[in-house]
Amino acid sequence: MESAEQKSVSGQLDNVRTAIDEIDEEIVALIWRRQRLVRVAGGLKDNDDAVRSPKRMEEVIAHVRHAAQEQDGDCNVVERTYKAMIEAFIDYELKVRHEMETQRKLDAFSRS
Repeated sequence: MESAEQKSVSGQLDNVRTAIDEIDEEIVALIWRRQRLVRVAGGLKDNDDAVRSPKRMEEVIAHVRHAAQEQDGDCNVVERTYKAMIEAFIDYELKVRHEMETQRKLDAFSRS
């Protein structure tokens, strides 16, 4: 049988987990918004090197580290999270770029 203290801790943990779930839903909505923009960017870039741009990755990491510092967050957690996210978006953007490139070739072929 749980003591009153264990029930209190368990209830607090449930509340924290509920709050985390709500934040995760907000994060997913923001990731989806970012994904739509990445899709547009993928169509505007001429080659895979432009997608993989290490310089841009450094700029993004510097920007989010600064944002974390401004909010007294852990810069290392933010950097590691963003590096993983950026890698996933690079893969997505390459896929989008290749699909668009293939479609342009098919469109050009069908017009000839």
